[in-house]
Amino acid sequence: MKIAMPARNGQVNEHFGTTQEFAIIELENNKVKSLQILSNEGLQHNHGGIANMLKNEKIEAIVCGGIGGHMIQALEQLGLKVVNGASGPLESVAEAYAAGSLVTRPVSCGCGGGHQHHHHHHGGGGCHH
Repeated sequence: MKIAMPARNGQVNEHFGTTQEFAIIELENNKVKSLQILSNEGLQHNHGGIANMLKNEKIEAIVCGGIGGHMIQALEQLGLKVVNGASGPLESVAEAYAAGSLVTRPVSCGCGGGHQHHHHHHGGGGCHH
């Protein structure tokens, strides 16, 4: 299984749109088998360019921190799974994803960001889709 993560200094880059490199990580038996860094220099904010670049790496999923809705759509249209809300060292995040223990914070449901002024309450914290 191969996944990609926006990377900065060996950590997940919290800002997908501004990342200058992606870590392409191959996982085997829930462990990191290989990690290569791919530069997307000049492709920042180019949704289609980034999506196609990642698709060409034959990856299955993108694991990231913050990501915009348009970028999620561009990636999902190519059949890639997007898992957001991740942070920390690349290898440990990748292994948590492989083990199924990475819990995402959904951003598309409107509970993140703090800019909404409607009042609804989530029982137990977070959204359940």
